[in-house]
Amino acid sequence: MKKVKIKGHNFNLTVNKKNISSIRLKLINKKHIEINTPIFTPSFFINSFIANHADWIIAQSKKIKNKSLKSLKNIKILDQDYKIIYNKTSTASVIIDKNEQTIDINTPSFSNTYLRQLIDKKFRPFALSLIKENLKKLAQKYNFSYNSVTVRNQSSRFGSCSSRGNLNFNWQIIFFPYPIFCHLLLHELTHLDIKNHQKEFWQQLSIYDPNYQKNNKFLKQNYKQYLLF
Repeated sequence: MKKVKIKGHNFNLTVNKKNISSIRLKLINKKHIEINTPIFTPSFFINSFIANHADWIIAQSKKIKNKSLKSLKNIKILDQDYKIIYNKTSTASVIIDKNEQTIDINTPSFSNTYLRQLIDKKFRPFALSLIKENLKKLAQKYNFSYNSVTVRNQSSRFGSCSSRGNLNFNWQIIFFPYPIFCHLLLHELTHLDIKNHQKEFWQQLSIYDPNYQKNNKFLKQNYKQYLLF
């Protein structure tokens, strides 16, 4: 990840070179911008593009408020309501009870940085189990075959499919509404057969997800409000 200074403000910069026809800008969070650009776009053009959009980047970044994790009392996981209970303890742990729909966060520190690291680490196994469970159902329904499944905390993408049929997801997709969650799983499952985003890919995805256009639009417009960090 690169660093870039825009009007005196420091930002992380991710540049993705893709098979697309025009350059696109996305603000991932308050301090992270993403540029999706045609494969052969030179660096000076990307820098010029960022400079030309500097005012917009600064204005939009100021609108984004850093979330206080300690103030989070309830959260939805695949459309199920969970109550979050914070406990001051000497050792750290996160206990997720699916039956009671409670999340006990035991922590020696309530700082946002510490809670973020704790939640990121402890939630991943739980998220992976939910993603695997739902992937298996969809794969059986639509006759897909994949290899390994892993989760990360990627800020610039929600999922990926390797040439070997390995699937990877941002673990925080479990906080999205269930139809959006399934849309992302089906998107990557479709990539098992079609690696690009050409017309054929979207036609194939529409068979499994008839509302893919609506779901994709919702995701682009609303994903930030569902991510914890």
